[in-house]
Order: sequence, then C-alpha cells, then structure tokens
Amino acid sequence: MATNTSLKAHFPELDFGEKDVSEMGIAYAFISVFDHWLSAYEAESSPLMAYSLALRAGRLDDYLVGEHKFLKLYRMLGRHGLICNRPRPVRKFETVDVDLEKVLIGSLREECLMDIYFSDFGVRVMGGYDRTDLLIAETPQKLEFLFAQVSKFGLFVLPN
Repeated sequence: MATNTSLKAHFPELDFGEKDVSEMGIAYAFISVFDHWLSAYEAESSPLMAYSLALRAGRLDDYLVGEHKFLKLYRMLGRHGLICNRPRPVRKFETVDVDLEKVLIGSLREECLMDIYFSDFGVRVMGGYDRTDLLIAETPQKLEFLFAQVSKFGLFVLPN
C-alpha cells in the first residue's frame, strides 16, 4: 500500500467546485475519443457517448473501438507500475493485471471513475464522463511527452 506521503504527493486534493482546472496552476489536459469538445446537441445525439447508450443503440462494437484506444494507452503507461487511489482501497500495482483492467473498464464505462498515478510517466489520470479523462502531469514537459503518446493511440488532446 502507498504511504500517506506518496498519496499526498501524487493525489493532492483538487476542488473542482471552486475553480476551473485552468486556474489551479497544474500541467493538465483532457483526452478523448472525440477530436473536439462536443456541443450539447452532438453529445445528446451521439449513441457512442456512453457504454449503455451504445449497447441500447446496437453500436457496442463502435463504442469498444474507442474504449480499446484508452485501454492500450493506459496499459502502456502502467506497464511498470502505478498507484490506484480510486476506487478504494488504495492499491499499488506492479503492472497491469486483471484487477486493474476491471478498474480501467469500470471507469471508461462510467461505473466508478478512476484516479490513478502512473509512476514511470509522472502522470495522474482522473477518469471522467463523456469519454473524456483528465491528465495531470508533474511538469509541462511530461505533459508534452504524453501528448505524443495520446496521439499514437488514436486519442485526442482537447483544447483547453
């Protein structure tokens, strides 16, 4: 299990109710299967916005294409270890295994959003809604490196 010190270092409390992420002074980006922030109309009319919608619309195969892009990225980032802060309990993984896959898929399907620190890359990933996750990097340089990785896996960095 991770120590309290490492938890505070890798998982500082972020109050999204008080400030916009851009006002927090952190290196961050939102990544998505979509290449732009969807308008309200686009989001409302997309059968691929959520796992349950894709299932009902008979578009599960299309949905899974995007899910697999996220999974491939997160498997690569976690290949040498990570700390999973959410869902609880806090756990350290030496590599991506079956238990971690359940966490990743559960978050991507919006069942229980994840909060994971990928040690090798100095990046925290907070699962989000609408097929968009938040990356928080230790430095702007690490964030820039991650942009290339995100692109390699067919995902998009959304404009801030």
